[in-house]
Amino acid sequence: MTHQRRNLLLIEDSYEHAELAMFYIAEYRQDINTIHLPDGGSAMQYLASLRSGEYPLPWLCLLDLKLPKYDGHEILATIKNDEYLTRIPVVVFTTSAASKDIQQAVIKHANSFITKPMGADRYGMTIDSILKYWELNQHDRI
Repeated sequence: MTHQRRNLLLIEDSYEHAELAMFYIAEYRQDINTIHLPDGGSAMQYLASLRSGEYPLPWLCLLDLKLPKYDGHEILATIKNDEYLTRIPVVVFTTSAASKDIQQAVIKHANSFITKPMGADRYGMTIDSILKYWELNQHDRI
């Protein structure tokens, strides 16, 4: 396993959910640097800075759907419709289990759709599973 630090883009407006994810990653995954963006507006600005080459592409993006300013579907479409940004794997990680949200995410080329579990322990285990899956995937070697 490589020990190079990877950037994980966390687009999440819930303070509690962001804290849970960032705590788990900081505590158990020192090889991952989390970039937290709390709303759709800051996410769109960050994506523009990625497009300009100001920052390296994130290894992975965890994207909530229910966001202020721009919702997750708009952010997903922005990433997946851009020739450069589309290489970022996007895991829609949301409280929604609505079939319309799942269908829209699949149509917009989300790499995964995962409904957030209840409870801090299960939340951490889910984050762990997501990270382990994407470590097995060699998308960042291209």
